[in-house]
Amino acid sequence: MSDFAEQRPFEGAGTALFVRGALAILFAIAVMLWPGVTVLALIYLFGFYAGVDGIANIVHYFSDRPRRSAWELVGGIVSVLAGIVAFIWPGATAVSLAVVIGAWALVLGVTQIALSVEAKKMLTSWWAWLASGIVTALFGLYVLILPGAGILSLLGLLAAFAFLFGVLLLTAGFQLRGFAAGPASEHRGPTPSTP
Repeated sequence: MSDFAEQRPFEGAGTALFVRGALAILFAIAVMLWPGVTVLALIYLFGFYAGVDGIANIVHYFSDRPRRSAWELVGGIVSVLAGIVAFIWPGATAVSLAVVIGAWALVLGVTQIALSVEAKKMLTSWWAWLASGIVTALFGLYVLILPGAGILSLLGLLAAFAFLFGVLLLTAGFQLRGFAAGPASEHRGPTPSTP
């Protein structure tokens, strides 16, 4: 198989990460520009972001058959479910919303860490996925441990998390797209097959 044929699937993965990163940064900007946001508006904003992020993950899972990972599908499903919970439970209190966001971030972080371990077998730039997973999981743990603070008081933390997560996803996306377009020096070996 040619290097180009072997690298081509990474372009789609890079694009998916790029889209998810851009969405995270847009979510962070929306939270920062809307400081007087109500809990209800924040619930809908989070629900929309989590749902779209999850759909992007699921679409990429089914469209990138040679390199897909079950962890990617799990992360997508968790994000979609968190988005659905936000929309069907709009009367949630700030503490309830904090618990939903914290649980979502923790599970999503664990899936990102697992994906980075799989990427380490193929890429030298796996660290961006690992960093995004660690940041996401730590954010989730923090919110779950201190949900009583209320999500409105955590708006700055939520915006900072989303922005950092978005930058890390953009970094990973650019690295994969660059790998797809460039020489095979980034590639570490044969692609592991994942179910």
